[in-house]
Amino acid sequence: MGHMRTGLTFGALLVVVVAGWTAAFARTSPTTATPLPITAGSQAAGTATAADTTRLSDFNRDGLTDLVARDAAGGLWLYPGNGTGGFLAPHLMATGWTSMTAIVTPGDVTGDGNADVLARSDNGVLWLYPGDGAGDLGPRRIIGRGWQSMNALTNAGDMNQDGRPNLLARDQAGALWLFPLGRDAAVEKGTKISNGWNALAVSGPGDVSGDGRADILAYDSAGRLWLYPGNGTGGVGARILVFRGWSPVTALATPGNWDLAQGNDLIFRDPARHLWLYRGNNTGGFSAPAQIPGEWKDLNYIG
Repeated sequence: MGHMRTGLTFGALLVVVVAGWTAAFARTSPTTATPLPITAGSQAAGTATAADTTRLSDFNRDGLTDLVARDAAGGLWLYPGNGTGGFLAPHLMATGWTSMTAIVTPGDVTGDGNADVLARSDNGVLWLYPGDGAGDLGPRRIIGRGWQSMNALTNAGDMNQDGRPNLLARDQAGALWLFPLGRDAAVEKGTKISNGWNALAVSGPGDVSGDGRADILAYDSAGRLWLYPGNGTGGVGARILVFRGWSPVTALATPGNWDLAQGNDLIFRDPARHLWLYRGNNTGGFSAPAQIPGEWKDLNYIG
């Protein structure tokens, strides 16, 4: 599609910000937080089966979720997951990405079984970079224009249960929108989830509550992480407090079921540029953080 179709002037897009990454994610972090009890279930191992709704970004087709990161020179790197919460050797996917103001790794949006990358350039053009299944990207093409007025965009999992990845998007007024991705990455008409999201940093982790429906995670300036359970039709229920007392972070990612354990997971980078893994328990909670080895100092996007 050449242009977006929305109920607004043209639509909205959400949070895995690149040009504003540090500002958006310097608010809160779980490095000093204590997990809170989750009413949906306990955080003990073995209390739930593996998550059904994962946000799998498998770029090398080994069946494991990977991370994508951009360095200060504009290089886009693939960090292949090893299936246990760590990485294999990084691989340079592309160069020249300094002009991209947002990057999204929604999984497979073209229908060929390979994970893809979406990116917004500084002139508001939304690009598709199709994955080739071997850790590299094919020739890009335009799938939308006019996205420069959106202040955040991110993955959404499959919030409307149409069997395809969705996009979350936030407009300048603070309204949060869901955009289904149709066949061959076509951006379909957006639907508004609700208003009042400007003070929140938002991410779409897939299903973390264990009900098979993709959810939303959001954290606020008071250092609290909130779970907004998805209702399976593109909306969310009443929010649940997951953590409080987060310290500042410089990156936050929701890669899906990163360690192949019970639930979809949370990854963050602290002010010292260490990377940490919070393992999801598939009942709305997360474990205490475990440090992920490696150097993460010169990356301005991780997702």
